[in-house]
Amino acid sequence: MTPPVDPGTRQAIEQLVAEHAWLIDHGQADRVAALFTEDARLLGIGPDKIGQAAIRAWTAERAAMTGRRSRHVQSNLRLVAVSPNECRGTVVLTLYRHDGPGKADPAPLMVAEYDDTYRKGADDVWRFAERRLSVLFGG
Repeated sequence: MTPPVDPGTRQAIEQLVAEHAWLIDHGQADRVAALFTEDARLLGIGPDKIGQAAIRAWTAERAAMTGRRSRHVQSNLRLVAVSPNECRGTVVLTLYRHDGPGKADPAPLMVAEYDDTYRKGADDVWRFAERRLSVLFGG
């Protein structure tokens, strides 16, 4: 059995995970980099992005894709406390995406899993320290 994560930490991390998806899905991907630590790593989504500046450059590119519609459906959040200021977690992602005009086929593009490390900063805010995407089906 894994050590329990206190309810306040769970709530903060759930909110972080949801905010990441919501910003991307609602045309505000350029705000996503603020959800990561300065030394964060974003892996498995194209070339690796190391550091908040690299993540910021990628999210600016994503924000410019105004013809892309997506919805990130996330479930099965599992958290394990590493220390009072760090947790590890996994999240299952079902991604729906369509580029261009018109309505998309409702079939999901992929099912994937995020392996995350979350870190609480000196400001008591939880952020992603590492986010690694592994495609399980589709892609």
